[in-house]
Amino acid sequence: MSPHTKDDIAQLVEEMTAAIVRQELGRAEALWFQLRDLSNVAPSALAIGAFIPILRNEPRDALHFLNTLPDDCCPDLKALCTYLLGDPIWHLEASTLADSDDPLMRSAMRHLLETSSVAS
Repeated sequence: MSPHTKDDIAQLVEEMTAAIVRQELGRAEALWFQLRDLSNVAPSALAIGAFIPILRNEPRDALHFLNTLPDDCCPDLKALCTYLLGDPIWHLEASTLADSDDPLMRSAMRHLLETSSVAS
């Protein structure tokens, strides 16, 4: 498959996401590399691939990749990575995002903050 259209890219993202959910990380990574080789993929679609190193317990690699994307791309994933790394900056990032206009981001960050306070 040589994706060039938005539909082809969307299908590739869907397949990669499904592979991540099934924890078929080798397959997901192969699809992620295909996406990364394309020039017209939205950064938010590429960011989904950061779940691969996260699931491999390699949050530093995930954060390194996320930091190559535009600054405003997926701050919630960056906060998750800093949390997993034990970097105290995660709390500030998550607290800021807990008031986001994006309901999914707001919910995820509030859940992360609650989970952290229960674990303490």
